[in-house]
Amino acid sequence: MRPNSLARCTAVMLATAVAACSDHGSPTQLHPGPAAPSFEQTQNQVDGADFGFTAGWLQGNTVQFFYHKPFFCRTPVEDRHPVGSATDCEVGSDGTADPRPGSIPTLFVMTPIGFRPADATLQCPMVGHCINHPSTIDVSRVFGAGTENAPLPAHSHIVDEVAGNWWELDVVGVKDPATWDQIVAGKSLATVRALQAGDPTGAKITGDIPTNVYLFFDVRPGAGNP
Repeated sequence: MRPNSLARCTAVMLATAVAACSDHGSPTQLHPGPAAPSFEQTQNQVDGADFGFTAGWLQGNTVQFFYHKPFFCRTPVEDRHPVGSATDCEVGSDGTADPRPGSIPTLFVMTPIGFRPADATLQCPMVGHCINHPSTIDVSRVFGAGTENAPLPAHSHIVDEVAGNWWELDVVGVKDPATWDQIVAGKSLATVRALQAGDPTGAKITGDIPTNVYLFFDVRPGAGNP
């Protein structure tokens, strides 16, 4: 959990990212891709959580994330913003409740805005579906009433450490294919930071955008796909 001090421009960028990657509305929308690729291998289900994998990027390499618990999204009633999504997940705030005490590492969710990259570069290619991710997210903090169930956009993942347990989710919106291609080639947070630093106006890539979403997975180096 981080201090809730988002600037107005960050909220606008977040709104744009979610709208552009949803299955409805904007002419720059992204449409669902084909069936999830083979690296998502659901094997079992316990207490509503799938056992399985997605790919992720770590310091220039492709690794595997092994999921075996449901996502966590919770905002206490003191927040005065009732979450409308059935998943209790929202954007525009990181909320005020964490799934456990102590420091929690960050998962950076790379989200294309206004274009559909090649499915081979999307680790969660299906809008509204990825293993143990929320299917919908409440964006009414930004858009107002009626936008409580935006579908989860297609995306890919970056982490900067090997760990297992809860991860806090930040969104990074990518606005043009050339920038996306650089991220796919770099496969690292360092690449993202360099691109953000070289684009201070956010014309091609946004800053880090907090959510109240947490995912539970283990990073398994040496088992990834290209």
